[in-house]
Amino acid sequence: MPESDELSIDIKEIRWRQESMDGSMDLLLKANREAIMADIEDFFGNSKRRAQVYLAVDGERSVGEIAQLLNMKMPNVSSDLSKCAEEGLIERIPDPSKGGFVWKKKRIDKVLHFSGYLRKKFGL
Repeated sequence: MPESDELSIDIKEIRWRQESMDGSMDLLLKANREAIMADIEDFFGNSKRRAQVYLAVDGERSVGEIAQLLNMKMPNVSSDLSKCAEEGLIERIPDPSKGGFVWKKKRIDKVLHFSGYLRKKFGL
């Protein structure tokens, strides 16, 4: 078998395993939804600004893009992004096209739909 065919098979197996792990994680998150949502409520509390910053991480955005979108100061946005990352809600990933980093929501948001919860809670 040619090396490229073996590589293709390996890649397919890795993807299958990743999808399997993602599915298992989704089930675990859903099973613990109530406790996780209570933690999310505690984390955001009454901080509308933090909710706005979190919700602005739509797709992949830099601190500057989020600050400009929300008409906020970059240090305030950066602080809230760091707190959201520490809470495990977002991640900072390299962006070679911009020579820096961008922020991206983690899968948990999609699984538990708490962006919708935050929009409703804060009227955003």
